[in-house]
Amino acid sequence: MSFRPRRALVGLVAAAAALVALPAAASAAITPTLKLSQSGTTAGTNPTVGFDATFAGGTPSNVTLALPPGLLANENINGGACLVSKTPSSACQVGNGTVTLGTGVPVTIDLVAPPKAGDVGGLAVVSGTNALGTADVTLTATGLNVVLSGLPTGITEINTSLTNLRLPTSCPTSANVTLTADSVSTTAPLTVTGCSSLPYNPTVTASVTKDATGNGGAVTLAITQAANESANKNIVLTLPKGLAPNGAADIPCLSGKVCTIGTATATSPLVPNIALSNGVVTLSGTATAPTIAITFPTLGITIPGTVSLTTNSVTFANVPDVPLTSLTLNVTGPNGQKAFTTDCAPANVVGNFTAQGGQTHSSTAPIKFAGCAAKPSATGSTSGLAGGHPKLKFTVTHGKGGPNVATLAIGLPGGLRFSRAAIVSHKTCTTKGKKKKCITTTLIKGLGISGAKAASVAIRGGKLVIALKNAAGRVTITAAGPLVSETKGLQTKVKKHRVTSLNFSIKITDAKKVATTVSVKLRAH
Repeated sequence: MSFRPRRALVGLVAAAAALVALPAAASAAITPTLKLSQSGTTAGTNPTVGFDATFAGGTPSNVTLALPPGLLANENINGGACLVSKTPSSACQVGNGTVTLGTGVPVTIDLVAPPKAGDVGGLAVVSGTNALGTADVTLTATGLNVVLSGLPTGITEINTSLTNLRLPTSCPTSANVTLTADSVSTTAPLTVTGCSSLPYNPTVTASVTKDATGNGGAVTLAITQAANESANKNIVLTLPKGLAPNGAADIPCLSGKVCTIGTATATSPLVPNIALSNGVVTLSGTATAPTIAITFPTLGITIPGTVSLTTNSVTFANVPDVPLTSLTLNVTGPNGQKAFTTDCAPANVVGNFTAQGGQTHSSTAPIKFAGCAAKPSATGSTSGLAGGHPKLKFTVTHGKGGPNVATLAIGLPGGLRFSRAAIVSHKTCTTKGKKKKCITTTLIKGLGISGAKAASVAIRGGKLVIALKNAAGRVTITAAGPLVSETKGLQTKVKKHRVTSLNFSIKITDAKKVATTVSVKLRAH
């Protein structure tokens, strides 16, 4: 996955410089050096990091510190208020140090609002009660940059220590901080250890809200993690077959047009919630290779994903090393339509995750459905069991908003059975001219049906299977002898009240061929 920031996400790792109102120095044969110091190296922890930049041979006009991916700091300090005001505040202090301009000048570094459009934020350099200037913090495709412009003549060293930093959760062999003084660059290694030992337990959940009309559905997918876990690098979300792309609605988006199909929100221990509250989900690509992208416009970050129609999955690869305690995608669809269709059948969503440190984890969760038709139901009663003349009655009703009932399969408890001898077929033939016409009439003794007519009746696997000529919303079945027979043992137990209830099963298949098995517990009489 590419990581395409335009504005900024996190950050504040910087060295600061006193930006006083002195003439900028002309660039000479500058030789910059950079040394780092760390109070800790464990991935994902928050040590103090020192940046000691020196300049020999002259004073640069501009200095840039380019930080490796994942080296982040807490923009949530002071409740996120630091990014609102451009006035330095002790509540927003993120570091301290000295700027050597002939002699060492002690300074503090405060997080403030972005000095200009396109900045992540600003770093105000304060000496005593005087704000000397503000550095720009920007975000690039490779990480954060801290830009110091218009430096005064005579600066030979900027030595700062930054707190509230979060080390990366990936451990590359070379995680360098790059110092560029005008056009001359040097690097210093950032040490990160223990990435593969970090906890990693992301979980996925899903819900579907079906339209009141049609089979379209809005899909919500959520990923949650603890704040101390490794950040994700790869995310694969697999949906069940019953939750499928809606080709009719989606195809215009796969012909060179980018469609907004939903929203995205996230939370992070390092970023104010408001910065992650207005994301969008878009669909583009081609009919054979669709792509989905998650974009947070306020931050200028886009996370693209590839869709597999074969596996009904979406893969987000190379996710940036940013800790997210939650990421929620609310996918509706393009132009008022739904991007997905649903059959409302019980199913799971599966998430397969790979951490920045290489750990893997899988999470499976049942999808929660809303707006789907209610399941069919059944009620009933028994009589005659104590006297050896059993009579059963069942009333089956389709679910509210669901298809009508098309087929029933009634299963009996021990002690009761259906008898094929009760099904009698009689064939009657008539001849008119040279044509002979035969009609077979089937009589099922002991069977009664109201609310519908039977197309066929059979006993299969001990169950009474009734297919209706026309699907019905409500049908009542009565079954008695000789269709139903009872053992002497059951009769005695019912008569002596040793058996007070019986469990029956009814498999109900609706007009859309969706089957539901209902268990019916009836008092034994």
